[in-house]
Order: sequence, then structure tokens, then C-alpha cells
Amino acid sequence: MKKLLPFIFLMLVLTVNSSFGQISNLKVLDKTTSFSITSGDNFGWSFNVPKAGDTTLVQIWLDTDQNGVLDASKDVLCMFFNQIDGDPHGQSGPPDVDATANKTVAFQAPLGLAPAHYIMLFRNHGRYTTFTGVVNHLASPAYTITGTVTVPAGKSRKNIVLSLEGEETNVVFWHGVTDENGNYTIEMNSDTTGNPWTVSPINSYILGPSVSTSDDYELTITPETKTYPENNFAFQAASAVVKGKLIKEDGTAIVAGLVDISGNGTKGFYYRDSRTDTAGAYSIGFLASELPQESLGLSAFSGDESNYLGLFTYLDKVEAGSTITKNMIIYKANSTITGKVLIDGKAPQYPVQVSATCADTVSVFAWTDNQGNFTINVTDKVSGYFVGAVINYMEGQQYYFTPLQAKAGATNLVLNLSTTDVKEKGASAPAEFRLSQNYPNPFNPVTTIKYSVAKEGFVSLTVYNLIGSKVATLVSEYKPAGQYSVQFDGRGLASGIYLYRLESGNFSAYKKLILMK
Repeated sequence: MKKLLPFIFLMLVLTVNSSFGQISNLKVLDKTTSFSITSGDNFGWSFNVPKAGDTTLVQIWLDTDQNGVLDASKDVLCMFFNQIDGDPHGQSGPPDVDATANKTVAFQAPLGLAPAHYIMLFRNHGRYTTFTGVVNHLASPAYTITGTVTVPAGKSRKNIVLSLEGEETNVVFWHGVTDENGNYTIEMNSDTTGNPWTVSPINSYILGPSVSTSDDYELTITPETKTYPENNFAFQAASAVVKGKLIKEDGTAIVAGLVDISGNGTKGFYYRDSRTDTAGAYSIGFLASELPQESLGLSAFSGDESNYLGLFTYLDKVEAGSTITKNMIIYKANSTITGKVLIDGKAPQYPVQVSATCADTVSVFAWTDNQGNFTINVTDKVSGYFVGAVINYMEGQQYYFTPLQAKAGATNLVLNLSTTDVKEKGASAPAEFRLSQNYPNPFNPVTTIKYSVAKEGFVSLTVYNLIGSKVATLVSEYKPAGQYSVQFDGRGLASGIYLYRLESGNFSAYKKLILMK
């Protein structure tokens, strides 16, 4: 289960050590000296970076010995993420509220951090600034959420952070930390505007590739119920591991990058992800009951700069007891491929999405203008690309084309598409229900999902985010047996990974799609 890194940890800012700092003019609630806060307080901060558009790495540590000095052998890393000057969306951390690359970064929101002592580290251009501080208990919590976390033998139950996250925007995020017995309590005030809330562990990477066998919990907080117990999580040791490093082409580590594995293997649908750590390393575990798996997709995204290209590759087979190392390079765009899309020899008169892919290396997308002209940002560090149209079903037409082969810097390509009428229902009913992988995947922002209905009945096709919230209903109606195709438009949604589910009668199937803007 993927959890985007909650940016509110950034609000812990306290005593400054500026001897190494590239960050300047740091203010928290308009203060520059140490202070303590109460969980749930409204917090805001601002600081300057040396270059417009700079990315700042933020690490948040539990100060376990409460001495204000960061010691990685004793203190526990809670969270790490990137914040980008001018990024209004928060690609892999908090957004910059002025949405302008002007060397000034700011944010403000309520904070429900777990009561504890903390150390925060900001790193920019290889130099860092640290802060320390204390978050205090609520005087009179309105609600408490409790549970226990169990872990594999040899792992510590202590200092695992649990998050209570609401579906609504601009609401408090609440947190708890496990004790030496794995017990935790999340305290929150009377604010229930985030209903429903989801409870999940957010720093379980301290357990290595251990696999959670528990689903996240969804809670609806009501005034009648003050305590919500038994939100328990269990982790098991992995039977197989896929691990490696995610690096940029210059060799530097990609921190807080997203790596995920998914597919329909011999044991059914599988999805799991990992954020790279401060060394760019990731590890993803498999339980014995999930193995063997074949033909899984391995995706990687930088998240810290929009001009870095995504990667998609395959794992042929994962078996019990195996350790697979996959180190991956994320390239930066430094060239283009240009050309024109024609449909039946004519300009399309509407935008068409195109892609350039290089197996196991790069996957990147662009849109044509109404006349079919396109420019795709690529890198010349790979040998060549297949260039094709992304949308192959639109407005009742099926598109047929042969992908073009091209190198970075290629110009005046002409991609010819031809069309023919598409009938939703074939001459004969399909032999089985089937949910196909969306195409293209990754996509931006439109993709096509095909499915087959073997027996007439009510059909539901829905899209969910990775905390289980429905974001779109694509089909919800009675369908005769046949083969169908529907488009999903991700405009208005954040970049990330989503699941789509087909249900009809006793049939149910999931697949993953990736929206990459």
C-alpha cells in the first residue's frame, strides 16, 4: 500500500544550527528561536534557497535520547521528503504555497504530530541545517485511536509512527508512536472534518522489506464514540526481496523517489511499493503465499524534479528465497523528438497524446497541438526510442499505427494513424470475463481500459486511490455480453498510482494504472 509522505512533519522547526546552511531566513510562526508546540496547533514556515526552483531534502527524526543531537545509531528516522521551490502540487513532499520559483519556500497548515522530541534536518546543495523541538500532548483529547504493531523476530516494535489521515483537504493530520511493546495511541481534538479517516503506518521502512499483512483501517469519527481500539498491524519477514538503488545519471542518490512492483502473477494481483531512503535505496518484500510471481512490472519515478524521466521495466520471475537486485538510473531530459501525427492522412484537429519509450530505461509522454505537431522531451543517453500514439480508442474509432523508431534529436517524424469503426459487442460473446491493462501506462492524462463481459449483467468499473477512496466511476450499468473499451481522464488528479476494479456477478479483478504528469 502506497503512502505518499505526509508533508506536515516539516513543521517541527526549532533550534537552528546555521553553520552549514544553504537555507537562509528560516522562520516558523515568524520566530527563529526554539519553542515547543501542542499537537494540533496551526503551524507555518518560510525560508530562502540559493537557486530558484531548488529542491530541499527534509529528514525528520525522533530524538530518542532527547539530547538535541542527531545520532543515526540511536535516533529513529520518521520521515523524509523533498520540497521544491515553486511546486504548487507537492510532487514528493509539501507544496510551495506561492507556486513561484522565486527562491522563497513557504507553507502553513495544522499539525497533529505525536507528542515527542524531534530533530529535523534540511539539506540543500550538500549542506544542511538542523532543528530540534518538542511537541506536547493535547490537554484534553476529544478522541483516541489505539492499537498494537507486531513485527518479525529480531525487529524492534518501538518508534513506528502511525498516521491518522483525513480525506478532506486542509485538515489536521494526527500521529502516534509505538512504545517498546508495540502499543500506540493517537490523540486528536474535536475536529472531525476529515471523515472518514485512515490509520496506517508511515515509517515501516525501518523494518526493512518486512511485509504488512494488515489492511489500513478506515474510521468515521462520531461525537458518540470517544475511543477507537484494536487498530492493529502485523508485519512478517519477507520470503523474497527485490532491492536496489535509484540514482540520477550523475550518480547522486534519488531520495524519496517512488519504486513499485505490480502485476497479475500466478498468485493473483500483486502491488507493493517503497520510497527510496536517504541513500537512494529501496527494498520490496514478498510473502511466501504470494510466490512465485512472473512478469511483474517495476516502475520508478524521481518525484523531485519534473524534467526527470520515468522508468518502467519487468521482473521475469520472483521465487521464494530469492533476492533480486535492480539498480536503476533516472535520466534528465536534454533533447527532443519532434514530428507530426496524421489521422487518415489529415491533421487530427484535436490534441493526441504520444509517447517515446526505450525498453527498461525511459517512458515519457507529450501532447500534439490540434494540427498534430508534437515535441517529446527525451535524453540522448539512451540508444533509441519507439514513438507511438497513446490513445488508440476515441469517439467510436479504433486507431491503427506502426510505432516509429527514432533517436534523441530526431525531427519531422510523421506518425500515420488509420481508423475503422469499432463495435462494442463482437459477433460472439467472449469466453470469459477479462480486465485488460490500461494503455498507455503510465499515462497523462487520458488512458484506455478494455474489458470483456462473458455474461450479461450489471457491470461496475471504478478507480481508487491507494488508500481505498473512490476517485472515478467509469461504468455502472447493465451490459450484455461483449467486449468494451472506456477512457479514463485523470485531469484534476495528482500524479501517482491508482487501482481500477471490474466487477460483474461473481467476477472481480484489479489492475494498476499510473498517472504521470
